[in-house]
Amino acid sequence: LINNAGVCRLEKFMDMDDNLRDFHFDINIKGTWNVTKACLPYIKETKNGSIVNLSSVTGPMVADSGEVAYATTKSAILGFTKSLAAELVEEGIRVNAIMPGYIMTPMVEGMANETDKNNPKAVVEGIAKGIPMKRLGTIEELGELAAFLASDESSYITAQGIVIDGGSTLPETMT
Repeated sequence: LINNAGVCRLEKFMDMDDNLRDFHFDINIKGTWNVTKACLPYIKETKNGSIVNLSSVTGPMVADSGEVAYATTKSAILGFTKSLAAELVEEGIRVNAIMPGYIMTPMVEGMANETDKNNPKAVVEGIAKGIPMKRLGTIEELGELAAFLASDESSYITAQGIVIDGGSTLPETMT
């Protein structure tokens, strides 16, 4: 099972209404929870399953202004992953999380467009300049990591949050 649904709407904490907060919680946390609960009986039948949850570096490792709801939910996914892994390890089921930094997804493209409708490409280029690898990750790179964590090749990995961020959480100081 790969839990990959997620949303992010930027809003300052004091300006965020309960509906926007609940939107994040309903999709990012409850979606992962409910899909896992629905699929788990079938995964248990295999005695060799893998659950991969999409968290983020945002929340557990970094955060920017306006990301309180998103960061909270992505931190929760990491806690969910670790606790569920502890429950399921003796049943042969592994549970891990992927913690992406900036990946060129439709969500990132939408956020860039919201930031600068006239030149969203410049927003993406600006983000890329702040990443040590000087680019955003690709959906394919993220998919390859998910496939690895779901495969038997990662049979000794459980309860981990695997960062894929081009080194964006690497700098100790800002430049």
